[in-house]
Amino acid sequence: MQDTEIIAAIKERDNAAFKIVYTFYYPMVEHFVKKNSGTSDDARDVFQEAILVLLDKIPKEEFELTSSLKTYIFSISSNIWLKRLREAHRTASSLTTPLSDDYLSELEQQEDSYIQANLIKRIFMRITKPCIKMLSSIFLSELKREILMRQLGYKNTHSFDNQKYKCLQQARKYSKENSL
Repeated sequence: MQDTEIIAAIKERDNAAFKIVYTFYYPMVEHFVKKNSGTSDDARDVFQEAILVLLDKIPKEEFELTSSLKTYIFSISSNIWLKRLREAHRTASSLTTPLSDDYLSELEQQEDSYIQANLIKRIFMRITKPCIKMLSSIFLSELKREILMRQLGYKNTHSFDNQKYKCLQQARKYSKENSL
């Protein structure tokens, strides 16, 4: 899901959107809080408070997301946590680089993987069952072509390749029709 889709779903109070936000954005908040004198419980509290701020801001007409949703949530969360630290007179361990570039890169890769898996799932919901079986066998198993042909019931490479082409065309057609 893209940020605009997530925000629209959050406006509708769609639980799936909240799960996505929690799955992909909570780990970076937890990492930040724990690196800066906090605990996992602190991180959960901060994240929940950040989500409440987000829920309060989204319906307002002047709300405009000028960065990624991830950056926005992280910014809210870090501000909340730093305020708590100041109030509690704790010192943060290293505020100059809250998250390393490697960690942010890893988070982005996880997000990309989720997006790709979601795309494949949506495509597989639209194509025929034989195509689902064929494409998942081809791309998810490490079996040789001849073994796959036998398992799927094809007697020659021509018929196997022809069906593979048709299945890929189905997937491409759905992908293009829905701008996936």
